[in-house]
Amino acid sequence: MMTRTLILALSLTAAVPAFAAEAPTAEVRIADLDLSTAQGQQRLEIRVKSAARDLCVTGERGVAAMTRQSQCIADVMASAKPQADRAIARAEGGTQLALLMVRTAR
Repeated sequence: MMTRTLILALSLTAAVPAFAAEAPTAEVRIADLDLSTAQGQQRLEIRVKSAARDLCVTGERGVAAMTRQSQCIADVMASAKPQADRAIARAEGGTQLALLMVRTAR
């Protein structure tokens, strides 16, 4: 089976408040992952979660800040799931994507 590699930027977006100019984004490189395997899929989830943490960190302290950060990470992960699922389905069909773009509302 021939495997094709595509460069595709998928916006994985949490709810963006009306006052936000443009949400920060991060690239999640996946060209080296075999998303047709459970191990590759686990690595994808780890990379998306790491990108979400990087995007959602505010440097603020306190319980309220930690709650907002946790919610931001959960929102980014939830919005990333459909795109990650599509990347996995494409890999199982023989097309390997090269990257995903994750975005958060801040």
